[in-house]
Amino acid sequence: MKSIKYTLKYLFYFILLINISACKTYTLFPEKGDTPQHDFDINLSGNSPNYSEIKYWVEHPEKEMNYTSLPKNYTDTSFKSNPEIDVFFVHPTLYFKGEKWNADIDDKQLNKEIGNSAIKNQASVFLGIANIYAPHYRQMHIQSYYDLENGLQAFEVAYLDVKNAFMYYWVNNNNGNKFIIASHSQGTNHTERLLKEIILENDSMRNRLLISYLPGMPIKQFHKDLPACSSPNQLNCFLSWRTLAEGYFPKDWEVSDSISSVNPISWETDSLVSENENHLGILFQNHKIHYPKSIAAYNHNGVVWIKPIKIPFARFYRMKNYHIADYNLYWINIRNNLRYRLKENGYN
Repeated sequence: MKSIKYTLKYLFYFILLINISACKTYTLFPEKGDTPQHDFDINLSGNSPNYSEIKYWVEHPEKEMNYTSLPKNYTDTSFKSNPEIDVFFVHPTLYFKGEKWNADIDDKQLNKEIGNSAIKNQASVFLGIANIYAPHYRQMHIQSYYDLENGLQAFEVAYLDVKNAFMYYWVNNNNGNKFIIASHSQGTNHTERLLKEIILENDSMRNRLLISYLPGMPIKQFHKDLPACSSPNQLNCFLSWRTLAEGYFPKDWEVSDSISSVNPISWETDSLVSENENHLGILFQNHKIHYPKSIAAYNHNGVVWIKPIKIPFARFYRMKNYHIADYNLYWINIRNNLRYRLKENGYN
């Protein structure tokens, strides 16, 4: 009886994980009352954040209270309190309900949700490996993906904040460090553009960039100086993946072999199925790692298909789209592989 209760508890956490509002860019169709009922108006977007003020960073080495922490049941003997590498992380969409096309940068409740979801579950994978810089920004409403006329204008506002945050970091915080770009979903839309227009066009920035994590969006080769990673020990490249149940494609997703996709267990771009034994566990909403060896995955037409997850009773809750869990499903695999890439290239 005790073991059944234990299993059911973690099935509940798993269901909570894949339903939590971390980012639902492709699966959420907002209710009419939750979306802007007017055309985009720049005057309603609020003021640009001043990134010299620490409150406009959801995560920053100088903040007194940070959202990132290691999973409660995970020990890292190589943890560095003062890494010599930085990561600039851009969070996904968490603005699902609101009358404006861009989120209020001073919305305390929304900002707290960002910290407790995307930063805690996603950016935390870099903790103790890199100094984490993650800005608040006037993210565009989820409806922007379905109303492009207004959405593209909202995107410009959001991207301007991301660009300004990165430039502030570069001038005031980088201090010559090598750095990583990381993001998810809407954040990946912004970092792809940031890389293309700013970082890869600047010699100093390009030379300090180690690797870019761009999951959650269909990313094709977008710059000659940043190829897709093709081996588990490669740097100076980008990684991208989108996780779906085997056999499933959302109707509105772009499907193509030209879309970059890496298997986050094997870190290969081929279509071979990774072994369950190589999967190191899932980060659950109780902030613990559970069920290693539960996922086998492979690349197919620009996405990562995963076979049925080997968790007791999971057959009663079959998910198709694991977009919001792109980091959680492979949290230790991502972390260990980054360490491996750094070590193989002389960064200890």
